[in-house]
Amino acid sequence: MSRLLDLLARAVTRVPALTLSVLTVLTLGFAAAIPLLEVDTSVESFAPSDGIAATLDAIEDRFSTASTVQVLVDTGPGGDVITPDSLAAAEDLAEALESHPDIAPVLVEEAIDAPPVVSFALPFAAAAEVLDSELGELDGATFDPLAASIIADGGDDVTGLFSDDITDDPPRARAGLVIVDLDPTASSEDRRTAQAAIDDVVDATSIGDARRSTLSFLAIEEGIEDALERDLPVLLSVSLLLVVGVLAWLFRSAVDVGVGLMGLLASILWMTGAAALLGPGGLGWTGPFNQVSIAVPVLLVGLGVDYSVHLTTRYREQRGRLDTAVTAARVSLSTVGVALVLATVASVAGFLANTVTPLAPIRDFGIFAALGIVAAFLILSTSVPAARVLVDRRADRRHAELDGAAGPVDRQRAAVEDRPPPRWAGPAIALATRRPLTVLVVTAALLAGAAVAASGLSTEFDERDFLPEGEPILATIDRLDALFGGDVSERTFLEVAGDPSDPDLLAAVAEVEEALTDVEDVRVVDGGIDRTSPVELRDRIVAAGEGVRERLADDLDDWLDPDAAAAEVDLPDPIDVDSQLDDDDNLTDEIALPEDLRLALLSRLPPGRDPLRALAATTDPDELEATIREELAATIADDRPDGLEDAQLEALAELEPEALTLTRVAELGLPDAALDDDARERLTQLEALEAAGPVDAADGEVLAAQIAVLAEEAPRELAAVLDDDGLLLTVGTQGGQDGAAALAAALEDAAAPIQTAGGTVTVVSEPLVNAEIIEELSAAQLLAIAISLSAAALLLVVATYASARVVGLGLIGIVPSVVALVLVLGSMRALGLAFNALTATVASIAVGIGVPYGIHLTNRFREALARGMDPDAAARDTLTNTGPALLGSAVTTGLAFAVLLLSNSTPIQQFGSVSTMMIVYALLACLLVQPALLVLWARRRLVTGGRHSRKRDLLVTGVG
Repeated sequence: MSRLLDLLARAVTRVPALTLSVLTVLTLGFAAAIPLLEVDTSVESFAPSDGIAATLDAIEDRFSTASTVQVLVDTGPGGDVITPDSLAAAEDLAEALESHPDIAPVLVEEAIDAPPVVSFALPFAAAAEVLDSELGELDGATFDPLAASIIADGGDDVTGLFSDDITDDPPRARAGLVIVDLDPTASSEDRRTAQAAIDDVVDATSIGDARRSTLSFLAIEEGIEDALERDLPVLLSVSLLLVVGVLAWLFRSAVDVGVGLMGLLASILWMTGAAALLGPGGLGWTGPFNQVSIAVPVLLVGLGVDYSVHLTTRYREQRGRLDTAVTAARVSLSTVGVALVLATVASVAGFLANTVTPLAPIRDFGIFAALGIVAAFLILSTSVPAARVLVDRRADRRHAELDGAAGPVDRQRAAVEDRPPPRWAGPAIALATRRPLTVLVVTAALLAGAAVAASGLSTEFDERDFLPEGEPILATIDRLDALFGGDVSERTFLEVAGDPSDPDLLAAVAEVEEALTDVEDVRVVDGGIDRTSPVELRDRIVAAGEGVRERLADDLDDWLDPDAAAAEVDLPDPIDVDSQLDDDDNLTDEIALPEDLRLALLSRLPPGRDPLRALAATTDPDELEATIREELAATIADDRPDGLEDAQLEALAELEPEALTLTRVAELGLPDAALDDDARERLTQLEALEAAGPVDAADGEVLAAQIAVLAEEAPRELAAVLDDDGLLLTVGTQGGQDGAAALAAALEDAAAPIQTAGGTVTVVSEPLVNAEIIEELSAAQLLAIAISLSAAALLLVVATYASARVVGLGLIGIVPSVVALVLVLGSMRALGLAFNALTATVASIAVGIGVPYGIHLTNRFREALARGMDPDAAARDTLTNTGPALLGSAVTTGLAFAVLLLSNSTPIQQFGSVSTMMIVYALLACLLVQPALLVLWARRRLVTGGRHSRKRDLLVTGVG
């Protein structure tokens, strides 16, 4: 390794300008690849490729399950959306959504009684249509009893789209929902365009004073992506500014600061360009950039500056020894370079340990970080010496001509060996040389306590944590939870594999659907579960057909006796016309009052009193009611189809609703105009199902026959719940992420009859995807910790054994990482932090920070011993010369990571906290614990091997 570094040092110092030119060209090349970079912030990207998310994707592909957008209409405390104006505006919103050119092509196809856009106003609009009126035109006397009846009789199908505070007396609810179902097979770009259009339509359509907001998984992903795009430039800029400030304080040289800054920027460009080339937009070997990857650029600033600090510090040390620029650059690279290579390899190994995780974003995080660390090493290990040679070589030549010597200008500086230790290093030197056992005992006690605390660490994952506090979509989620008791769009899928024509399997599915009503967190609608399935499709078609028959039977009775039908209509009692009129109702526009009568009334009425209102108020209520009912009866009679004779009508009205088949009503003379095309289709489907068996049967043979009917009569709807390989039972649930695992277990238990019938059941849902991510995250982090530390320890042991035939030094070099890692884990528990998508990489950070510290300190200690110093003097020399560089590196790295605390994303903030703690603990372990171990190790070597034998074992040329 030393020989290779020496060759690199000679090449860099011989052609420094060419070196910098090559680095510039390579940087521009990687920068040119950045446009290929793709970004993905979806929660599915965290899921294992062969896990629940993959099953969920397969279900979406097979059965085209809808992607839901929820539109929340909230009138606020004391508000009410069940008013004619609000309901009419909500229907206008639904119509605008359905007809928008960017939304309509992406909507799911309308199924039986399942439109792609469902508004909370839908049942009220349907009732108004029956009354041949518009929702917004209904007065209070008509609307209130109508709305109360719809709420009371509509069941959960109606109330489910209103907030939990809904009442029917009086009709009132604070909030309502509009559900938009998008086609999951549409391209991501089309769905994004549709989502944006939905937002625009919602913003443009006012519903009184209500606040309107949208929620969907796509909206959450876009919110995260927007937040990251806002965060990254700020975090990166602040971290770079802080690093520049610290470098300026350390070096007081514009050249050194500039080289370090440009090297860090180039490292980031190399990493980003490489990520783009390896990602989906290039070779496809890695995934896209994600909400975890945002930490990599800041991480590179923190870790990469270490190269600049140590190389520059050693270069200056050599210049202090009166070396020429070329010599100082070569010595710094060939000595400190050994430690930097080991540190780079160990750090890369630590980050690549994340590749064992099945979670793609964390795996890619490790790859991107490793690429960046290698880039930082290559760039800074060449640019720092090259730049210093270019700047200082001219000064050396000038002074050589003046002095007749090749030494540098600053000859009056004292030799570095005589440099006194920094004030802060005194206690560290004293502890290492006088109380090393005390240091180790105290450290062991701290580690034991931290390990006990760390045993209780939990793992959390919630995609919403990546959204900044105050983000509007978070407020929407909170209002949905408060007003509706959670996400009303939550669905759990039971994928049933087996022969879908098997009567036993179908009977088992019907049995399971009945049993699911007793499972906690399954939504129950009007006594049955909220579900879709082949059995539910049959029931839905039957209900639609029976509804047509019921309405036809009612119409026949009304046509037979219009007066009786009008008498059954509920009217206000008593009828107070004036109280039912709104203040802005202008009766003058509708009723032409004779001018002389209007003037006569005005002369007798109080000022401001409307003559028509006063006249209406004097009308006899009984007379008014009779008039209204006469008009209603006349309207009902007018609705009777032309050509329907009295005898035919009487014969039809005598039939029970179930006897109103298409054949029978045609035989009795019902005109074709009495039933529209949609009603005839519903009756055709119902009669075909009735011919196959009882429409409420759970018998397998009957169900098989009826499924065959559905394949003929409703093939598109059936394809959404059944194919050749099995069927899909979708259940409305409300378990959320916390209850997802328990709910899945309960559903699997309830689905036992399906297993008995020869089928297999797989339970999947979006909350289960999150639960799986947490489980995998918890397991992967333990493995990553073990691999990271083991790989670093093995590397250091092999390196020290190969160079000095000793093993103990390699293990001592890993001590800062181990100490820092255990203390950080204990501190996380004390601070209430949990493992998440970013803090799960804590082992990589421990190796990336602690190992370089340990290597630099160990190598300097070995060099001091090789120069003939005793253990105590070697510890003093090490802390005096390497200690300041480590402190400066820790300060710059710590500030870079502390910048992450400014992020608006909770996981990134926590990552910043954990990384900053890791730097502090690693530095303390390196300055206090590791010197004590080194001193004890060296003293033991003196006792067991003799002083001269020890020197021969430790003497290694070219260590720094």
